[in-house]
Amino acid sequence: MSDAEFSKMINNYFQNDYRERGKVKWNGYFLSDHTSALKREAQAKNAVPVKLPMMSLTACQNILRHASANYEFVTIQQNIEDTDGNLVPNVTGLVDGFSDLGVYINESYITFENIRAVVKEE
Repeated sequence: MSDAEFSKMINNYFQNDYRERGKVKWNGYFLSDHTSALKREAQAKNAVPVKLPMMSLTACQNILRHASANYEFVTIQQNIEDTDGNLVPNVTGLVDGFSDLGVYINESYITFENIRAVVKEE
């Protein structure tokens, strides 16, 4: 068999017959702590937040200003529901800054009109 025929046969095999096992091939390389971290992330992503009592805008802004001045973490619950009627996930982090209409938390912008409640983390 010549080199040209061999190359043609090999190319044909990889183009038509070879089946890549994809992720299955690499599953043995994952460490148990990495696997458990992936599971925790999936659970957190699919968790439905419990509705907190609606707070006034003034109370929310006071907590946010205090947290910003003292570098404290806050959790903001938005009054926005997904297609299933569940609230969108809460946003937790440091207050990065304010604008006239909202607040920046972890580089996410949340308008004041969408805020349902603010809780200071301890």
